[in-house]
Amino acid sequence: MGREKQTDCIIWHRKLRDFFKKCSEDIREEYGIKQIDLDILYYLHHNPEASIGEISRIQSLNKGQLSLAMTSLKEKGLIDTRENEQDKRYQIYKLTPTAEKIWDRIVCSKEEMKEQLYQGFSEEEQRIFEDLVTRMGVNIDKILEGRS
Repeated sequence: MGREKQTDCIIWHRKLRDFFKKCSEDIREEYGIKQIDLDILYYLHHNPEASIGEISRIQSLNKGQLSLAMTSLKEKGLIDTRENEQDKRYQIYKLTPTAEKIWDRIVCSKEEMKEQLYQGFSEEEQRIFEDLVTRMGVNIDKILEGRS
């Protein structure tokens, strides 16, 4: 595959998702959760007390699938809900202490993934890569917020 195809954003995104999915198989099997559940737990860990609309928008998840996954996570005791104080029609979701235990496993898996991804990279190359990805993320956020 040529250099241009290796840096194609869509292909790169799919490769990373597939890599994360492969690396998290044991966590999903151990806790009886799906990839969408893991994506939700990941998001809620970094964004406590999020709404389903926010999760759907940021994670690019279908609201119907997301709603089913949220119900399943609640039944498994991994998330709690409460009414949004500004608008009682909406629920706010947050992780339970049980879900935080899963998070500890995710962190270990994430560190192992990082080691695998950075094989053959010097510390300087890792730092440069992370800086470039961070800067690209800022550019993407600006574009999505309509202020390029």
